[in-house]
Amino acid sequence: MNPKGGWVGKILRVDLTAGKITESSTFDYVPKYIGGRGLGAKICWDEVPPEVSAFDPENRLVLATGPLQGTLAPSSGRFMVLGKAPQSGPIESFCRSGVGGHFAPELKWAGYDAVVVQGRASKPVYLFISDHRAEILDAASLWGLDTYQTQQMLWKVHGQKTRVMVIGRAGENRSRIACILTDTGDASGQGGFGGVMGSKNLKAIAVRGTGTVAVARPKALAQATRHIHKLFARKPAGKNPYEPEEKGFKYNIWGGGYGRGSLSLLPGELLDLCQNPSSGYSQTPDGCFACPVSCRSRVRGPDITPGIAFCAQSYMYLESMIHEPEKGYSKITWQAAKLSDLLGINAYELMAIIPWLADCYREKLITEEETGLPLAEIGSWDFISKLLNKMADREGFGDLLAEGGQRAAAKLGGKAEKLSRMYYPRAGNFGGYREHWVFLGGFPTGYAIPPLALMWVLDNRDALVSHSFISMLWGAAFTVGQNALTAVPEDITPVLRPVMKAAYGSEGAAEFLQPDRKGLDWKWAAPVVKRYHEHSLLKDSYVLCDILFPYLFNANSKDHVGDDTLESRLYSAVTGVDMGPKESFRKGEMLCTLERALAARDGRTRRDDTLHDLYFEKQDAGGRRYEPEQLERAKTDYYKLMGWDLETGKPTPPTLKRVGLKEVAEQMAGRGLPNAS
Repeated sequence: MNPKGGWVGKILRVDLTAGKITESSTFDYVPKYIGGRGLGAKICWDEVPPEVSAFDPENRLVLATGPLQGTLAPSSGRFMVLGKAPQSGPIESFCRSGVGGHFAPELKWAGYDAVVVQGRASKPVYLFISDHRAEILDAASLWGLDTYQTQQMLWKVHGQKTRVMVIGRAGENRSRIACILTDTGDASGQGGFGGVMGSKNLKAIAVRGTGTVAVARPKALAQATRHIHKLFARKPAGKNPYEPEEKGFKYNIWGGGYGRGSLSLLPGELLDLCQNPSSGYSQTPDGCFACPVSCRSRVRGPDITPGIAFCAQSYMYLESMIHEPEKGYSKITWQAAKLSDLLGINAYELMAIIPWLADCYREKLITEEETGLPLAEIGSWDFISKLLNKMADREGFGDLLAEGGQRAAAKLGGKAEKLSRMYYPRAGNFGGYREHWVFLGGFPTGYAIPPLALMWVLDNRDALVSHSFISMLWGAAFTVGQNALTAVPEDITPVLRPVMKAAYGSEGAAEFLQPDRKGLDWKWAAPVVKRYHEHSLLKDSYVLCDILFPYLFNANSKDHVGDDTLESRLYSAVTGVDMGPKESFRKGEMLCTLERALAARDGRTRRDDTLHDLYFEKQDAGGRRYEPEQLERAKTDYYKLMGWDLETGKPTPPTLKRVGLKEVAEQMAGRGLPNAS
């Protein structure tokens, strides 16, 4: 029996080699795999064997929504992009990337829960989807245009209400760190899926829909939505859209330490201009579809590229603030981020490549003559514009950097490769992703926290993209008068105890340090990370916001305990399928096991679940360090909890069958994989 709401029931299938468009049933995959990340993982398991490379025509590019998209469920503007990822390295493997904005509901209103693209067109094309039909159209006139120009051209043809996912020159040239962008800043950044689109000669996917998505229990959805809005937002006070009318109210963004529009501009030249009514510059709150918060800003000005400022995207070139400290966050800082958007380059990867280039230049490992870059002027517009254009066009040294920072460093070898490990923490064959809170407060000046290290070694990309755990830590820090960069583990533990008990089952989960404060306490690392992965898989399958969900830390209550049942309540209201927290966590465990089976099929083993030696050698701000033996014990504990083989880290046949993946167990055995019989 199919669910009564949520899914529209169809998956669009596009074979660019054959020029053929077909449809299949979403209910071949749901409700078992929920949607989004779960649906995409099952499609890739069925259709992308390990011998298929990321740029192979037979790789699948999957754009998958979940059951909540197209409804008014809070923060349901997101969807997932999935497939064999070119950025993962040195071995390519299945990965995912989340995208916000407004594309996802439009796809549902057009009649499709997902789009699966395979093959390679003989010439540049784009896909136009409109109300239960799709066309493969010529994109010769669009090839070479930037991401904004392409959208503007398609709006002229298909109307301003059309939503577009598009690649820039980096994607066209198959950069491993190319993104897919929609609007002026929402992007599938990590994974390199822009390069996958380019390898298929697919410039854009444009969608216009006028349909609706059924909701099984409208009253329940309305009640849950009102409740969530009260938790996360308040009306603005007076004419200031960033200030809540309720004094003392903390927006529950990253633990309540940030407010509406706060993931945008830092103090400096551009913010000053935006706050001057006579300057011609402006900054206004902006959010994804159905967002209760609007955590970012839309910025305009007479001599800058207009668009959205959001998190790492807008912080990409903070070297400009060192180059011209008197300007702070300047117009150049902004323009650098927008240029990466226009060219379709992953801004988060650039936050590793640029400081690594500076390190290599300082150590005299590279020269301006060799690279064709003004390395002595890092922080200037001249440097960043030349760097990004060379990378997008794969020109000279830019061709190497277009492979991603970790691959570029490995090619140079020696000390250059060693220096890169500060920015690329995961060792083994499945790295390729920039450091992302391996230490509380950042590395090397932050604090070692056992669950953070275990999360990092186990994920298939940068681990902390799901912000729930780090948001709790930051929320506790803000509560005691610290912040994301100054948080001290022993100071925040008292605040965390009730929160960790509610989220992870015990107040002991908040104890990161031994009683003598000289060593780390790993006791709760494995169970915490297991539940963290379950939360993350579920959130990416429903699909909901990385920052708001799961809601574990309430900045406005006395005990600060959140509520991790909100997502399953929304799911049940929309679909009519009752699923409480316990059942949802079983689903999360199943999906986590499926992703691990995908990685194991690609060759990942326990040996790949580790950090570079640098992360075991350096002491943290408290004089402690991650010990490899402790990490290995925590991995063993995690594998035991998951029912995976302790020597290889691969899911065992009994576990696969227990979680409902019998066919995966049979296919692994058919391939003769170890521990698969």
